[in-house]
Parts: sequence; structure tokens; C-alpha cells
Amino acid sequence: MTRRLFPFMLCLAATVRAVPVPDLQRFENCTLAASEWADGDSFPVKIGPGREEVVRLYFVDCPETSAGTESDQRRVREQSAYFGVEDPKVTLEFGRKAKDEVARILSKAFTVQTAFSRALGRSAKPRIYAFVTTSDGKDLASWLVENGLARSYGVGRTSPEGLSDDDAKARIDDIELQAALEKKGLWAKTNPSKLAAMREERREEKRELEEEFGAQPGGMVDVNTASFEDVERLPGVGKTLAQRIIDGRPYATVDDVQRVYGLTSKKFEALKPLLSVSP
Repeated sequence: MTRRLFPFMLCLAATVRAVPVPDLQRFENCTLAASEWADGDSFPVKIGPGREEVVRLYFVDCPETSAGTESDQRRVREQSAYFGVEDPKVTLEFGRKAKDEVARILSKAFTVQTAFSRALGRSAKPRIYAFVTTSDGKDLASWLVENGLARSYGVGRTSPEGLSDDDAKARIDDIELQAALEKKGLWAKTNPSKLAAMREERREEKRELEEEFGAQPGGMVDVNTASFEDVERLPGVGKTLAQRIIDGRPYATVDDVQRVYGLTSKKFEALKPLLSVSP
């Protein structure tokens, strides 16, 4: 009896496992739209006649190009610590270089693949996560990391080639390690003797802020539009669950979020008062 039930239970578990990950849609012959605010990993793209979207690259984070607010300054300090760079101005310099290089590379028509998963980020401009392939067939995110103009960080998903999000992330991590060893881009400015201490200082700062203000980003978090960073900062969520929540968009009600694989009933009940859903 038990043996007969076991295959059935496996099938049942598979059917209720998760909110399906939306398929990627492919847009060819895309062009870069003009903007003053774009940076290396976020930029406006014309994906068809009369249609423009702001694209945010999967898997990577480029240095900021400016630090006009306290939030920006905190972000630049965190990025500088990651690269082991003592002078934040150097980090900003390479952020601007990443922006310029992306504009150069995308001056020729390119391909965008996206499932239209949204994230507002720190700006008010709605963005969609995407993979961008250059005119010569290179993955833009990988190229940026390979040249030390971005780090392995943030939202990922199954790649266009079919790699799982974990395998695709591991590949980006390996590219980053190679760039660091070869002192490419911003890695050429790393102070190896200070890197570990700088990263620990940023982690300690994060712990202190969470103890003082709580782990949530403040206010209700709209699970249909919130950035990866805001979802990740929700208590007990972390990177993997944040990605699954984002990939499950859109949600009609807050209760729909409990279908996300890995989100236990207990954890959902704890999160529910912090969540909202936009129409």
C-alpha cells in the first residue's frame, strides 16, 4: 500500500510545488533609448514600434554613477566594500565607465529576453528584469562582470539557454572570480588587505540598522512592484525566496503570495501584515 502511494505523493508534490516561472519573451532588433539617468545595469530600450521599456539586467549590479542622496551614498559605500575599494569616488568613476561602455556596445541592434517581472528599484521608473544579448552574440551581464564593471548580485532566473538560476548564478560567480584575479576594471583598484574588513564593516552596519529599525524596508511592500532589494529585506526572506516571489508576479491578492514555493504558512502569516498588492 505504502509503495503504491509513494509515486502518487511525488506527483502530487510536483503539481503543487511552485508558482510557474513565466516564459521569456524574445525581442530582436532592439535599440537603446536616450536618457540622462541610465546606468550600466538599468537603461531604457525600444523593443518595438512605439514601445519602450526600462530594462534591468538579471544577475548583476553595476556601480552607481552618482551619489546625490543618503541612500545613494550608502549604496556606493556597500559597492565599494564589495570590491575592496577605499575611495568611493573611484567606484563612481567605474559606474560611469560601465554606463558609457553599455551605450557603446548597444549602439548596434541587440536582443532582449524578458518575462516582464517588475522591480521599481530606488528610482520611481518601473523596470523589467531581462537578459540582453549584444549584436555579436554576447550576454551583456556576463560581459560587464568579465570586465570588472559589475558584480554578481541580485535577481536571477533560468537562463535563455536553459541553465537553472543556481547554475547561471554559479557561472556569473566564476566569471567574477576570474575578473578579480586578473584585476579587470574596478578590481584593479582593490586593496586586498582591506577587503575582508571593509565587507565585515558593511555587514555590521546592516545588522545595526536592522536591530534599530527592523529588517523590513519601511512601510508596506507591494509584492507586484517592489525591487528585489526591498523584497529581500523582508524578515526571513533572503535572496532565493525574494527571487521566487518576484518570478510569481503578478498577484491579484496578498493571499496569492502563499503559493510561492518555499514560503511556509508560518512565514507567510508573519509577512502578511507587511505586504500589499497594487492593481
